[in-house]
Amino acid sequence: MSNDPLFKLGEYLTASEAETLAVLLDAGEHTTHALGSVSATRRDRVADLLKAARIGHLSPKLSAAVLRSIAGAKAAHRDLVPVWTMPGNEATVGHLTNQFHDVVSAARVSVTCATYNFSSTSSMWLALQKASEEPDLAVCVYVDSGVGEPAAVKARLPRAAVYRSATLPDGKMVVSHAKFVVVDHEVVLLTSANFSYNAENRNVEFGLFIRDGGLASSIESTMASKRGSLYELVRTSNYEP
Repeated sequence: MSNDPLFKLGEYLTASEAETLAVLLDAGEHTTHALGSVSATRRDRVADLLKAARIGHLSPKLSAAVLRSIAGAKAAHRDLVPVWTMPGNEATVGHLTNQFHDVVSAARVSVTCATYNFSSTSSMWLALQKASEEPDLAVCVYVDSGVGEPAAVKARLPRAAVYRSATLPDGKMVVSHAKFVVVDHEVVLLTSANFSYNAENRNVEFGLFIRDGGLASSIESTMASKRGSLYELVRTSNYEP
């Protein structure tokens, strides 16, 4: 791994962080003020990396150009890896579904996920609980109203934003069968697996691990745009099934 300061900065920053810092520095903001756009848990590390790379308000145009290059490179870069669940040790290619909770546990900015069923046996519970308790980490979960037990999800993840599938004006319930995880607006897992022990360990399930900031942002924005029409917020109290 390179010890070059610019390499380390580009490796650590997310695309959205790099773009926001570029805009603020280009607008004449002091580095300290620009760093206010970075979550508190990551701010000191980003400050150290910017200083080491000599990126900041003293060279705003050059700094903005470097940061936009980082943002562009991360948005264009794609990793595509198969993700499998198979009984025993049959899955020998790509990643394993039951390892993805480690990716969630390592989230630095945000986690957005959707599942049809969220079983109490899923290893994702602990990862999402840990993530939702971080003060500067946003966690959003979409679940099916009929199968996903949204009240139980909200009870176990009180600090997360939990949305359940809504009922349409004609009285028919929306079925939310999408299954994905998006981490830090960059990493995407698209999978056939629900959040359950069997889906993560015993079934034959297939998915794709994709590192693509554009795809991640598209998934998150599309789901967010359906709040109020296809999804409704689950509140901690006064839940009505």
